Amino acid sequence: MAEPGREFEKLLELVARLRSEDGCPWDREQTPTTIKRYLLEEVYELIDAVEHRHADQVADELGDLIFMTIFLAHLYVEQDQFQMEQVLSRVAEKMVRRHPHVFGNRQVDSASQVKLNWEEIKRQERPPKPLSEVLDAVPRALPSLMRSYRILSRLGRNLQRPLNQDILHSLLRQSFSILLQQGDSENGSPLQDILGNLLLLLVAFGLHEDIRAEEALASGLERFCAQVERVEASLNAAGKDWQDLSEAEERSLWENL
Repeated sequence: MAEPGREFEKLLELVARLRSEDGCPWDREQTPTTIKRYLLEEVYELIDAVEHRHADQVADELGDLIFMTIFLAHLYVEQDQFQMEQVLSRVAEKMVRRHPHVFGNRQVDSASQVKLNWEEIKRQERPPKPLSEVLDAVPRALPSLMRSYRILSRLGRNLQRPLNQDILHSLLRQSFSILLQQGDSENGSPLQDILGNLLLLLVAFGLHEDIRAEEALASGLERFCAQVERVEASLNAAGKDWQDLSEAEERSLWENL
């Protein structure tokens, strides 16, 4: 079996060749701005492979993601912004520093304690910032539900207590009521704003139980697609198609998730 270090070096050499004068015209045209969209696509493809538990596909997608990461780093190396050795040494030093229970003398008794220690070490590494800057640092490129979870999590940590569930319950009921009534009224807030506020409240509601809305929605969508498949099979067996869908069958798309 080849050593990982040697394979990593070969990949570095491959990227350098692609970017060289006699390399690939497409690769030579890429910049950090253009390559970021491909990097994001690879992340989602990897997540999809993990979700479906396809080990071979996970290995392939991991390779693609590692390649894109190295490619992006190489673009900065070319500009003398940093060297690959710095990237590797920085992350190794960071992981050692943030795992004092492994590489130091700190004692922990649970994974939750590890998480608390991690956040405390992060705060010590950086000068204090206003909460607005802390929240603004959450990447805008994240899917909105995921970004909402990250922002609300940081808010909770700064409050040093969970978000008030009584307040959330009241606002959820109010928002649902306004949303359902909005179709009968031409006044009030735009429907998009109401729906956006409601989704944010639902993210906050799930946060109390450490439920990530992005993952919950993905799971619900998988169940919905499976239900669509079952209803379609039933329609086909009856010699019908989707235009013949009854009200009861349409209701079953949502009730039997």
